[in-house]
Amino acid sequence: MRRTLLITGATDGIGLALARLYDTRGERLVLTGRRARSTPADPLFGRHLYVEADLSRPLEASGALGAALAEAGIERLDVLVHNAAVGSFGPLEQEAPARADLQLVVDLEAPIVLTHALLPRLLAARGRLVFVSSVAAQMACPDFAVYAAAKRALEGFARALRVELLGRASVLVVAPGATRTGIHVKSGAAAEEVARVSKRWPSAEQVAGALARAIDGRARSRTLGLGNKIGGWLGRHASNLADRLLGRVHPTALAPAPPAPRERPRRALITGAADGIGRALAERLLADGVEVVGVDLDGVRAATLPAVRWHLADLSDPPALARLCAGLCAEEPFDLVIHNAGISCVGRFEASDLDLQRRVLAVNLRAPLLLTPALLRAGRLRAGGSLAFLSSLSHQLGYPGASVYAATKDGLASYARSARAALRARGLHVLTVFPGPVRTAHARRYAPPGSDEARRLPPERLAEAILAAVARRRARLVPGLANKLAAGLLGGWLPGLCDRLMRRVILDRLP
Repeated sequence: MRRTLLITGATDGIGLALARLYDTRGERLVLTGRRARSTPADPLFGRHLYVEADLSRPLEASGALGAALAEAGIERLDVLVHNAAVGSFGPLEQEAPARADLQLVVDLEAPIVLTHALLPRLLAARGRLVFVSSVAAQMACPDFAVYAAAKRALEGFARALRVELLGRASVLVVAPGATRTGIHVKSGAAAEEVARVSKRWPSAEQVAGALARAIDGRARSRTLGLGNKIGGWLGRHASNLADRLLGRVHPTALAPAPPAPRERPRRALITGAADGIGRALAERLLADGVEVVGVDLDGVRAATLPAVRWHLADLSDPPALARLCAGLCAEEPFDLVIHNAGISCVGRFEASDLDLQRRVLAVNLRAPLLLTPALLRAGRLRAGGSLAFLSSLSHQLGYPGASVYAATKDGLASYARSARAALRARGLHVLTVFPGPVRTAHARRYAPPGSDEARRLPPERLAEAILAAVARRRARLVPGLANKLAAGLLGGWLPGLCDRLMRRVILDRLP
């Protein structure tokens, strides 16, 4: 039976090769790209529906695509392939805000927005949702930090959504490695170097063939290429070894770090400091005589902690974030920066508020990925200082029922890993924290009915553990023995069982 497949980014690279392959098989295609309808010269685009859609404006692209499908009478989609992507190559602190934004929107937000809009058509066909990720998502990528973070976030979103759609649609994540396409030069890599090393890479046609075989199979995830499989496995299950091997191609990742400072931090910056974990961190640092600068939206709650010097800002608002970056970059340097701010949106993705989901993306992921390089460029992190990123235990266990939140926490963990490799030689320390349930108002608001709050970790104890990990210059912190066991055993080695447990414990208990 002839299927209907929708492929984004179909005018070039892997997307074009995949479209040509399915065209030869007689499938019905819906193809998207930024180019005007008259631009693609390949006869392929005359035989199938082509929709001009700029994914850097995902809401407009979603509207254009929905209108085109309705006009063509297409009510069912058998396969939806999220292939379009952009990248950026270069030192982490030199990542321009506009370029970081573009990657987060095209590589992550657009697939989320399009999935939200097209899911009814996919469910009508009990179809297959395909996310083209990258083996970079499982690695420390000092020169592709935002790209790797966006792809890792995409995988986290797909994992949670797979559990939510069980029995109604299937979800596949495919991770190619480096491929002979134009994305590397477009990302800013030197054309001569790309030409030299790309001779060993597979062609777009070879990758498209492997991708099609994965789409037509039953796998939940597939890494393409033996070398990529080995690298991806090491990146997931032996991250310390994988990051050490990175030193062979990125010397600063293994460069000896300068001696760590022995004195306590003098100035600390904490986002989301008015309540919950951020407030506990602020109170503990103030008790130790540290000057604390806090960022929060809640001015009323912030006023109850007058010893903190506050920047009141909505991290989901781009102009407000730009003003905040400028203000913080004009201050004295910090010894400690803690990216703690986070919000959530709980419920089945298909019925969720898309505007709120986009706000979750902005606060949890976009803000720290733009604020970090701004502070580094301005020299606002003192030599020997520390950056702490608060991810979540969902990075290891998944979070069905909060798929976009899970995506942001996966992306944040990936970015922190790349930052650690990039900044080590400069003597800067990076800590990634993976808290489980914490006894806060935020957790209480989003917890499934019947949850036992007494079993959650008090924020004061978590704050102590975080600051102790900073003092010891640790790379990772999973607070609590039970959380460590769950992350290591269930999340690392039994992902299928883990997904079933998370469905029972969280998703099935949501209204």
